[in-house]
Amino acid sequence: MARKNLRISPFEGIGLAASESSDISIVENKFMFLGTLASLESAIVKPKVIKVQTGEELVKSVIEIIENEKSNIRLAIMVSASLIPGLLPVFDKYYGKNINGPKPSASISLTVAIESFGSSALKSTGVLSFADAGYTVISPSTAQECFDYTQIANITASIIGAPVISYFDSDNLNFGAWFLANTTGPSKCITESFKKNREDFLKYNGDSSISRSQEMELIMKSYYRSSTTSYIGSPFAETVFVSISDYDIGVWLDNTSIGYLRIHVYSPLPTDAIIASLPKTVKRVVILEQESGLSEFHGHLFRDFQDIFKSQAFTDKIESAPLVTEVQSTYSIPIILSHPPYFFQFMENIAPLNVSSLVRLDQVLGFPDKETIEY
Repeated sequence: MARKNLRISPFEGIGLAASESSDISIVENKFMFLGTLASLESAIVKPKVIKVQTGEELVKSVIEIIENEKSNIRLAIMVSASLIPGLLPVFDKYYGKNINGPKPSASISLTVAIESFGSSALKSTGVLSFADAGYTVISPSTAQECFDYTQIANITASIIGAPVISYFDSDNLNFGAWFLANTTGPSKCITESFKKNREDFLKYNGDSSISRSQEMELIMKSYYRSSTTSYIGSPFAETVFVSISDYDIGVWLDNTSIGYLRIHVYSPLPTDAIIASLPKTVKRVVILEQESGLSEFHGHLFRDFQDIFKSQAFTDKIESAPLVTEVQSTYSIPIILSHPPYFFQFMENIAPLNVSSLVRLDQVLGFPDKETIEY
């Protein structure tokens, strides 16, 4: 069943999805989540809603649900990044790789809004620590995807029996902007579609098991998403931009020899899909990574691509490893690069092949340090 197009904010989108695909929803009691709470509380079939204000309250609520709920409860958590540091030890205790006994029946999705208000930077480093620990991480980039990926996270968590993390740039997708979105549903139909696709995959390939990357590929396709990655631009590109989720710069690449690879599922990293998407002509990869304040250290995606370039599958396709430039910023990268004057000034600065492997976008464009801005 699909609803008519609605004009919603990204925060309303995650609430609408959670109202349909969760039994309990934990939401941060914060102004920017008012649309999320309104969507949950106006649903025809309302999940139980728990409001939290601190990381300690969040951890306490999650532990109580895990330990006290005996049936297959679907828990959706929707909070800002400032509340999540205490969750990773909880996830590892109950769902970690080293757990020998049965895992809890409660499935958990964690939707995280990354924001810079009241902070010196907009960065995803804290969220990506969940990927380092082996948990599935996805990232929406539109209001439509905020709805879709919240539902995908809830469905995936119930299928794989481990927490799934979905995070988005709330500076770019803020609570005060409304977009048309088609709120497709229900999650039960998508789950049934995945099970059928999984059976067909195993039968066709003659396998008895399936990798987590293959599983995520099938889940995305069951939700009418084409793949875990997508590529736009020249098939003969020598320079390829790469980002986790879509930074909406494709419009500036028409009639250029540049490509753009968007990664929709970060963990497990879809290495095979990434290699298949990259054109054989690529000589340079520019990674747009929303990590900052790393003191001259490279971020997650840079290190991942260094490993990909050393793999046999990559060297079989492309003879020499491309040069890699990583772009970090304390400001929201999609907000900046969606403006042509900034985008083309940025392109001029990174065009030379001898440019540093680590570039700060705000410094290249002459933006002030965020610490010096008075709100």
